[in-house]
Amino acid sequence: MRVERLLQISVALLAALGSLLLAIGQGGQAALPLMATMAAFCSVYVTDIKGWITLNRNLANFAALIAVLFSFFDFWDADDAKLIAIAKLLIYLQIVLLFQPKTIRVYWHLAVLSLLQVVVAAALNMGVSFGLMLIPYSLTALTTLCLFFVYRETLRVDPELRAAHDAVENRPLFSFFSGKSPDRGDLINDPNASVSLVGQLPANLANVFSSGKMFAQVLKMSFFTLCATVILFYSFPRFDEGGAFGQSFGGGLGTQTGFKDQISLNDMGQILQSDQFVMRVRLTEVNSGKIKDTEYEPYFRGTSLSTYFPNSKTWIVGNLREYLVSEIKPPPAGQDYVRQTIATNQSMRFDRTNDGILLFSMYPAYASDRTSPDIVDNQTLGVISMSNDKRANERQPEEYELIVPWNPFGTKSNIIPNQHPLDDREFRTYLYRDLVQVPLDKDFANTLFPGLRNLADELVASTPAGVDRTEPKHVSIAQRMERYFTYDGNYTYSLHVLPHLKNTRLDPIEDFVVNHKTGHCEFFASALAIMLRTQRIPARVVVGYKGGEFNTFGKYYAVKQKHAHAWVECFLTSDQLPEGMNPDDYPNGAWLRLDPTPASRPSPNRKSSGTILDTFLDWFDYVELAWRDYVVDMNQDRQTKDIYKPLTDNLVKPFEGWVNREQWMKFFRESLESMGIHLSDKMFSGIASIFTMLILLVLVVVFEVGRTVLRHWWPRLRKLFAKWFPSDSHRAGFYFKLEKMLSKAGWRREKSDTPREFINRVIADCRTRNVGSEMVSPMSELIDWYYQIRFGGRTLAPQQQQAIGEHLLKVEQQTAAIRQAKR
Repeated sequence: MRVERLLQISVALLAALGSLLLAIGQGGQAALPLMATMAAFCSVYVTDIKGWITLNRNLANFAALIAVLFSFFDFWDADDAKLIAIAKLLIYLQIVLLFQPKTIRVYWHLAVLSLLQVVVAAALNMGVSFGLMLIPYSLTALTTLCLFFVYRETLRVDPELRAAHDAVENRPLFSFFSGKSPDRGDLINDPNASVSLVGQLPANLANVFSSGKMFAQVLKMSFFTLCATVILFYSFPRFDEGGAFGQSFGGGLGTQTGFKDQISLNDMGQILQSDQFVMRVRLTEVNSGKIKDTEYEPYFRGTSLSTYFPNSKTWIVGNLREYLVSEIKPPPAGQDYVRQTIATNQSMRFDRTNDGILLFSMYPAYASDRTSPDIVDNQTLGVISMSNDKRANERQPEEYELIVPWNPFGTKSNIIPNQHPLDDREFRTYLYRDLVQVPLDKDFANTLFPGLRNLADELVASTPAGVDRTEPKHVSIAQRMERYFTYDGNYTYSLHVLPHLKNTRLDPIEDFVVNHKTGHCEFFASALAIMLRTQRIPARVVVGYKGGEFNTFGKYYAVKQKHAHAWVECFLTSDQLPEGMNPDDYPNGAWLRLDPTPASRPSPNRKSSGTILDTFLDWFDYVELAWRDYVVDMNQDRQTKDIYKPLTDNLVKPFEGWVNREQWMKFFRESLESMGIHLSDKMFSGIASIFTMLILLVLVVVFEVGRTVLRHWWPRLRKLFAKWFPSDSHRAGFYFKLEKMLSKAGWRREKSDTPREFINRVIADCRTRNVGSEMVSPMSELIDWYYQIRFGGRTLAPQQQQAIGEHLLKVEQQTAAIRQAKR
């Protein structure tokens, strides 16, 4: 196959792979990149092979200008929209170039545009799919560069092909469905013919493509390039202490987690539809480290919200002025605990609280031996934070560990001890004013929730006569209201809320309870919290994440944005606890967790069913995690911990004693003491000085003796070594002797000359000047033997090896005679 055709296919494949990388980065907006991929392959047939559509350079420039103007207005949007606009512009320009007749200029432009597409794709998405796509892209790029080099060299030595190439730039303005294949006709002599590049490889390079040697070489280059890239990537020191590659490139658009210190009922649906990775959670036994599996989905607490604003449909933390914040303490005795290790997605930015960076965790949480001292516990709100505030833009830690109680079953699993003392006046105001407040209308005269209040009253009225008579009143009311939503209220869980709204003049929570009865978890949590407050039961909305996807390869739970959840906590005093709970264990009361969302009834975590698809998904998720940890988030701290420190511990530490001053001093003291010499601790010691000079004298003598022996024996050792391990350069060294002899006679090889060109020039000069005729034949044979050894990998016959010396002697005699004649 012709070089030009291979190059056209390779460039089209490179353009297609660049467009596919953009498609991966844009996600749901991948229609245009996929169209560009189809256009790349289509252009090979309709433009390069058939010549049906070929754009002139002027027309192509005009189309590119229109593409720039068309993309200009997209640059006024947000930052991510600017990247999308750049991606679109690159695709437009690429399509214009693909349908031009291919010249060196067009090939270069297509290659540069494809590289820019990779850069933009990296800024949009740095997932493992992007990394896997880089492998075929790199292989195609190296192949394209090799083909381009061969093609360009073919143009340089083939004048007809060069003339055809130059004629392409002067084509008519536009050629469309000419019906004439570019391979037909005399492209050089017929100026009206459809011009195409039809160059073939020179004869001496024909076997490169027929035998596949070039592609094998490309595979070798790709392998060694990949190895060098990996070594350089991990060994080159990073200078940003907190930054990571993914934060500045991929997935690093500053994505927030689903929750801040306030949440809006209108946003939760969009949050829950996101499949973005948030954190990896591994639960293990405290002592043995054995993986702990939960039968039901764990709750990873974020923050608690107390105040609802009807105008903005928003919950916020509240106006409590004093919180009880303390460092994480070790767990108290008398309970079962589990070790909770959480690794966060560094390309996602966790929100900040008043205490620091918000951390998600099962609650209550305690310190282990590996828990950072910067982690603090807001015991009033039940919020875990990272208090270290050295840098304004500091992100959440890459990994943190906490000890949490292990209560997966029963009533105790939903009881959270309150750790803020009840005798605190500010806290009691928070409980019995903020957490029982029912929002009023804009005139502060009537409640916004008449239907909700009536429903709550009906449920309370039915509670004493029910089966929960033995439970304390507050617990019975709370659980009765929870069951109403989850079991017998005919409520439906849905992320699409707005189409179900029936009365926009009502508050959305009231409309949800009374009318459409369809909503996501925040609607259910908001309704239950306000219903409890109408009965003077303190209640707050809690947001965080629930459950996760268990990975059988990594033995961890992958928590994603789609696991975002909201639930309710109501406060119980020690005498209001459920039956069977010891009041002495809860002197400050407790919080009862209630989850009224129907889709969130206790259900098993997603486990792999053992099918091929599930196994592949678990494997891919595990690979993506490794990619995120060791490529995207490879910052200075991780590099030091995972690469530099292990290398130092294994390679450097065993030799630390050889450079340790104290150990050497101890060795010398003990050695001298064994000889009866005792050194003092003074800065200067006469005995030590004499001993040091004697040691230096011995070292000098040893060095001189060794150098003398080496000088005497080195020529013999070198000959012996060359005999045992002959190399191409040694076996072909006679040529350099020949070149040295000729230089003494006035013939010096230029930097641009090959060895054969130099010898041919010397032979021609000898014949022209009629000198050194007897050395012409020996030089011809010597240069032939040199090429056979140096580039052919051959070994000369013994007769030829013997003849080398005779030929060199003949050349030496002739050059000496020439020098004598000049004098």
